[in-house]
Amino acid sequence: MENDENNQSDLPGFLQRFLAISPGGASHTFPLMACMAGVLAACAWMLGGLSMAISAAIAVALMLMLAPMVSPEILMKLLRARPLDSGSFPAIHEMAAMLARRAGLDYLPKLFLLPGKGVNAITTGTAEDTTIAISSDALHDLSPRQMRALLAHEIAHAWHGDTRILLMTDVLYRATWTVALFGLMVFIFGDLNPPAWMIIIFGAVPTISFLLQRAVIRDREFIADHGASDLLNGPEDMIDALLHIDQINRRRLRLIAYRSTQPPSLLDTHPSVGARIRALRNLKPGTWQKFFENRRPPGAN
Repeated sequence: MENDENNQSDLPGFLQRFLAISPGGASHTFPLMACMAGVLAACAWMLGGLSMAISAAIAVALMLMLAPMVSPEILMKLLRARPLDSGSFPAIHEMAAMLARRAGLDYLPKLFLLPGKGVNAITTGTAEDTTIAISSDALHDLSPRQMRALLAHEIAHAWHGDTRILLMTDVLYRATWTVALFGLMVFIFGDLNPPAWMIIIFGAVPTISFLLQRAVIRDREFIADHGASDLLNGPEDMIDALLHIDQINRRRLRLIAYRSTQPPSLLDTHPSVGARIRALRNLKPGTWQKFFENRRPPGAN
């Protein structure tokens, strides 16, 4: 954890907060998505002017309307996950139902069991199709309070409609990658003679968009931790769960080569455990439960 903190110190504090590497006390999801859209628009404008920028915006809008969400059932089959039997694990289903009701959801998430080592959980689908999959290590190695915290975090993802947000960022990233690649092909094989700086920009923008997309994902993790704290009447259980999960994963995954070193923070899909715990400890007493007040689930009238 200390090495991870040292790796982050090279970036200015405001940039660490904006990119959701360290806690900032506020969500930057929509500014980050605006930056992604701005990168795409600038790239399209440099390639073909206003008409190209408008065409790119229309293409993104159509992709968002037509891009199908991956079916939770298909994803569970790909992950070799199986339904979590309510008869064998009634307490887990009761916890999920209680948290879903507390969040004001008008549906109950479907629960699945993931194979493999380590404590992990994912949330996919929207509304009535929402599916939460938890790993077998989580099922057997977490205490009831820690399991409740893990479920609260995943239900907060469902409440916030994070699968839709991540779909939007994926569309923006893919559109930027396509425009940049098309521009490079035109520069290389066409009759144009663009300046070197433009070629460098078109080569760099897919990476910039990718890093912004990762920052959005990390920001949603901070927000889900906040939501879990509200559902649990405080951050203590979430902090305990994060510390215990980190210990389990360091022990269980130590033999896997790609887990032997920490990846660069900018490429991570999750903030460091230390950053998440700092964010939870920075929540002011008395603000819990307010995150969900006077809100409706996504799509509700």
